[in-house]
Parts: sequence; structure tokens; C-alpha cells
Amino acid sequence: MDKINSLKVNIRIDGRLSVYIRILMAIILGGIVTTWIFTELTKSHTVFIQNISLTFVYGLAFSILLFLMTSGFFLIFGLADVINFAHGAFFMLGGFLGYEFYLFTESLLLTNPFFADNPYLLSFFSFISALLGATLILGIIGGGIEIFTVRRLYGKPISQILLTVGFLYIILQLTDILWVSDRSYDYITGSKTQTFWLSRSNVIDIGLGIQFEVYRIFLVFFGLILAVILFLIISKTRIGLIIQAGIEDPEMVQALGINTKRMFTLVFIAGAALSGLAGAVAVPHIPANISVASNFLIYAFVIVVIGGANYGRLSGTFWASLIVGFSYTFCQYFLPGLEGVIVYLLMAVVLIFRPGGLTGEAM
Repeated sequence: MDKINSLKVNIRIDGRLSVYIRILMAIILGGIVTTWIFTELTKSHTVFIQNISLTFVYGLAFSILLFLMTSGFFLIFGLADVINFAHGAFFMLGGFLGYEFYLFTESLLLTNPFFADNPYLLSFFSFISALLGATLILGIIGGGIEIFTVRRLYGKPISQILLTVGFLYIILQLTDILWVSDRSYDYITGSKTQTFWLSRSNVIDIGLGIQFEVYRIFLVFFGLILAVILFLIISKTRIGLIIQAGIEDPEMVQALGINTKRMFTLVFIAGAALSGLAGAVAVPHIPANISVASNFLIYAFVIVVIGGANYGRLSGTFWASLIVGFSYTFCQYFLPGLEGVIVYLLMAVVLIFRPGGLTGEAM
């Protein structure tokens, strides 16, 4: 009886603590909104419209990039139940490999007079080569890691974490050896020709002093097309349905005679390949450097927590990417200095009010 009473007291204390935390979070978020309102009241309408426009377009571009990167993390975590700490390093490595493939293809094509006289076609084919090369190599790396190491550690989360953290530092050290760690690499600065459409100086002016970088607009459409393709694969194809079933009930899938080992390998290949693709497509927007690995790994964790990745719904990852991307960009333009804090505040709010994430159930 004493134990039961003690348990009841603890439950009441936990309930009160939860209320206090919610009140504290409301005060923090209310303070941020109030600060923003007073800040904007001191600005002209033109500046406000400029900031709103840039927040929308650049926030959407950043959100789509986050979704491409995190969707691979979602697949590996959701199906194989492996928290891949090396995923941020995959994204970073995709950027470096994309950079090298771009310059290699550009140098190769410059020997042809046709491409030498057509810089737009030259940069286009070099860019496609960068995306395909980074995607292919990261897919091979992901498959190799799963086959030779992770496959032996399913059901052992601590060992998986130690293993993937080890691969994180191995990739970081190799990157430090092959590329100068204190430099940032992008297609523009390393190019032998002016890649106009990739350059940040190539903008669209819509008036009122509002200018959008052409590449970020391209990134929005490119990412949305890939997102639609990914959604269709997950929801309409046989392999996609098997993956969803494997996330919901892996024992049943195995009982039906489906080779789960092969499925896990394919998921690791797809997850690593998506991170490599995201890293390569990000380079004109976010130059490749060592710090990218840790920064985007944190974003991946936050997004899967907010979206509820362990419930197998890619839609949760997509909406969570939009929330994180727009919130980060909003703070960049309206509340500078808080862009790093808002990401953790969002995660805390979701964990308090909806522990299962946007598409999950309370645990």
C-alpha cells in the first residue's frame, strides 16, 4: 500500500512538472513572438515585405534540402531500427564527392570544343555528374557498412550507436586528410569557367528590392519533384509497401517469407544514397566543410523526433522538415541569433505535448 501511495504521489509530481514545463515553454515562445513584433514595428513596410518574401522562398529551399537529407535517416531508423550517427557524415561526404565529380567532369568536357563554347551545358552536365557520382558512391558505402558490420548488430542498440559513431569519426578523419578541413568547397570557386546558373550572384529581381537566387528556386522544384517520386515509391510500389509493413511489424514480414536481410541492405543503400544526393545538391547553397556533418546530424534527429519517424510515415518527416526549415529561416531574418535555439525549442514542445511526434501516438 505504501508503494502504491508513493507511486500516486510521483504521478502527481510528474503531472505538475509537465504543467510547469508547458507554462515555461509558452512563456519562452511568447517572448520570442513579442520580440519579433516589436522589432518589426520599427521597420518600414518595404523591409518587412522583403524579409517575408526571402523567408518563404529560402525557407522552402532549406526545408526541401532537410527533407532530402533526413528521408534517408528516416528509412534506416524506421525500418532497421538503427540510429545512424554517421548519417551527417554521409551528407558531408556527398558534398565533397559532388565537388570532385563536378570539377572532374568539367575538365573532361572542356576538351570538347562544343562544351567549351557552351558554358551552360558544360555546367549542367557537370552538375548531373556530381549528383549521380555522389549518390552512387554513398549508396555503395551504405550497403557495405550494413552488410559487413551493422547486420551483425541488429537488436543491439548500444553496439549500433558505438559502431556508427566510429564510422562518423572515420569519415571525418579521412575527409580531413583528403581535403583541407578549414576550407569550404563549392562548385563556383573551384570551377574553371563561370557557372552562371549555380552562382549566388545569379538572381531574379521581382521589384521592391526583392531578389531570389536562381539556384535556390531550382532547389525548391528539384527537391519537390524528388519528394513526390519518393512518396510514390513508398506508397505505390511493392518494395515501398514492404518497407512500410516492415516498419510497422517486421516479424510478420519475415513470417511471410520476405528476405528482411536483403530489405535492410536495400534500405541502407537508399538511405545513404539519399544523403549523398542531398549533400551534392547542397554544395552551391551550403559549401562542403567538416562542420556540416554535426550540424545536419542534429537537424536529422530533431526532424525525426518531430515527425515521428518510428511510426513509418514519411509525411511526418516532410512536414517536420518544413517546420524546422521555415522556423530556422524565420529566425535568421527576423530574430538573428535565435536560429540555433529555435530548433531545440521546437523539439522540446513536441516532446512535451505530443511525444509520439506529428504522425505518431503518445508513448
